Amino acid sequence: MKKLDLSLPEFFQALSFLLFQAGGVIALALNGVELSLWLMAFAMVTSILTTLLPLLGFNWLRLPRKGCRGGWWLALALQVISWGVYAGGMFLRLTRDVLNFKYLIGLTMVLWSAWLLISIYSRHACKGAEAGDTLSDDTVQTRIKESSSD
Repeated sequence: MKKLDLSLPEFFQALSFLLFQAGGVIALALNGVELSLWLMAFAMVTSILTTLLPLLGFNWLRLPRKGCRGGWWLALALQVISWGVYAGGMFLRLTRDVLNFKYLIGLTMVLWSAWLLISIYSRHACKGAEAGDTLSDDTVQTRIKESSSD
């Protein structure tokens, strides 16, 4: 069995995802009760801090570079968009527009799921250019030429 390869920042992101999903479900079911707002706010703060603190020099929260960088950038863009949609939802909750609040919280849950899945895939399943693919087209063509000349 393969050893679990989960870093501390990935653990915090997964924890914040689970807390946000729990808070979102409670918010959708019970029209944004206070418990759901606290859960979602704690999850959002955790997500924002684990994303922004490495940029400020907290290297123990920095993710090692591996996998596809394009997927990482797409996940980061979706993450920032989800923060904005969440902020809009919280504003609507303050104005007591519960229906639109629910729509934005649902959209935030979908965006958060998408960026987390893309992030995990791009880090663990996708092999970046530095992976050294041995079956590229050039290598295959070279092997065909070598075998035909023998």
